[in-house]
Amino acid sequence: MPEKWPHTGAVLAGGAGRRMGRRKDSLPLPDGRTMLAAVHSVLSEVCDRVVVIGDAETDLPRIEDLRSGHGPLGGIEALLVRGDDTDFLVCPCDLPLVTPALLRRLIRPTARIATVFQVEGEADFWPMPVRVSVQSLNAVRSQLDLGRRAVHDLVRSLSPEVITISRDEARALANVNTPDDYERLL
Repeated sequence: MPEKWPHTGAVLAGGAGRRMGRRKDSLPLPDGRTMLAAVHSVLSEVCDRVVVIGDAETDLPRIEDLRSGHGPLGGIEALLVRGDDTDFLVCPCDLPLVTPALLRRLIRPTARIATVFQVEGEADFWPMPVRVSVQSLNAVRSQLDLGRRAVHDLVRSLSPEVITISRDEARALANVNTPDDYERLL
């Protein structure tokens, strides 16, 4: 078994699930786990510590957003401001097919403040999952103060390291955002 990354993994689980029509973190998967539990389990295989960010009902270690209603970027701010680690691997709960092997590719040593994936043949990177450094806190706060909530805009501003993955690998990053997405997953 590979050695665990000595930093924090974080599951974003605070959204209202408007497109889904209900919260996504508590959606059951075929194996009986919830989407939150599945992503938490994968991060636990990769990282020393794992926390849940947002208002999900869980007994797992959890961090509340500092700015309610600011989406994933607000959750990332809450994570970074704690000051208890230097690097974080952030994954939303709606990626229940993500694998430890894929996430390990994001945590390779780098001097960059952030690391993301880009699918071969696509013009742009995927903003999540993301490895992000505490050094990005000021940029996160600036984005939020300006009313910008898009993680993609933040990551672009950080000039991230981009790791190219195949289309087959990208299947593990399939978002479950709508009832149709959920039905395909089942």
